[in-house]
Amino acid sequence: MKLAVNVVLAIAAISALIKLIPYNLTQQAHLRELTTEVAAVEGRVSQVQTDFNRHFDPRQATRVMQEQTSRIQPGQRPIVWVNPPSDSH
Repeated sequence: MKLAVNVVLAIAAISALIKLIPYNLTQQAHLRELTTEVAAVEGRVSQVQTDFNRHFDPRQATRVMQEQTSRIQPGQRPIVWVNPPSDSH
């Protein structure tokens, strides 16, 4: 009787493991996919954090302003590059 109960329990345990193995593999694949996405998002977050810090850094405010607009500081002169005239005589 004990042997029969143990065999039934062993069969039930093996059956449960067989059903759990595909679920475990699916979860591992999903975890790998999420890990890849997290790595990509961390890269973007790092870039955005760098840009944020740069834009709100008081020491770089004038440089950022010059990059985003055409304004220059009062003591600077704008430089305009022109092509030399071609001699077509």
